[in-house]
Amino acid sequence: MAAAAGLHPDVLARILLLLSCIVDRVRASAVNKHWRRVSLQNPPPLPRLLRPSTAQTETYRIFGGFGDPRPSLSEEGRGSRFCGSAPGGWFVISAEPWRGHALLHLRTGERVALPERVRIPLNSGDITCPMMIRAAVISAAPPSGDCFVAAITSSQTNMAFWRPGMDCWLSPPVGMGPARRSAEDLTYYDGWFCAVDSEDYLVCYKPEIAPAGDGASSLTIRTNAYKFHVHGHQTAPGEIVSHYLLPSASGADLLMLSGQVLFVGRACSKAFDTGHAGSPGYIYFLDDVYTGRPHSVVQQKEYPCADAGRWCYSVPDEMDRCLPWAAPSDTSPCIWYHH
Repeated sequence: MAAAAGLHPDVLARILLLLSCIVDRVRASAVNKHWRRVSLQNPPPLPRLLRPSTAQTETYRIFGGFGDPRPSLSEEGRGSRFCGSAPGGWFVISAEPWRGHALLHLRTGERVALPERVRIPLNSGDITCPMMIRAAVISAAPPSGDCFVAAITSSQTNMAFWRPGMDCWLSPPVGMGPARRSAEDLTYYDGWFCAVDSEDYLVCYKPEIAPAGDGASSLTIRTNAYKFHVHGHQTAPGEIVSHYLLPSASGADLLMLSGQVLFVGRACSKAFDTGHAGSPGYIYFLDDVYTGRPHSVVQQKEYPCADAGRWCYSVPDEMDRCLPWAAPSDTSPCIWYHH
């Protein structure tokens, strides 16, 4: 135990990064002064709130504030619409409504251009058409061979997939498996891209690489669909209900449970274990519902951030507007930054 108490700071920092449970990190920081000092230098991997704009991109640390030390950010993302985020600081962005799609590492400025068109397989032959990304997630950071990108789109198809080396997005074949036209949120979980729609369907997509002859390969999409049976809530006239998918930070679950801190947003949600299964838990939510319906995207002049804050399971009728207020963004809704 004495040897563990004096672990090298680099080794200890790597151990702390593996602790997705907040309470486990608190206990680890209480071992001795050395462990506490290293723990404070390596804060828990809770996401930051990212507020993009053409003027300045700001970050805010939950359980901290704008006054805390902030990571240096590249200027590459200024003026872009942020469509989704992934662990490690990667984002899917759109520089213009229908153009400028890319993967962006916000700290380094590394940028990987994404195609602007999608190929849709039809019985009469393939067609290609322009597309706009509404929300997107990635399976692994580029240039990994495990890197795939899935996007909810505004075009003649609802879903599109890409991997490095492809000059066009690929849509699942029409007539092959379920075709959902109203997907609202998307995440990557246990090797599958999962989308939830406004009709309470969960549709899971698995991109697979198959040999195509002459040493080449082709991308195919395997699809499964599941119907949820939601009870107890009746939508009132004029009420807008949004659906979200929440993978746990540990990768073990795709659930909403008590005893967790949930960070909810379009294509950027994550759940963190508090270590107290019986505790009520909290939901931190963003103002990311577009004009019209949750699954519609309109390039707006202003993206409000007034309807953002925290909700506690144990006090269902109260919302805590605990996130900092700011004027509406002119480029993008706020998004969770998984640094």
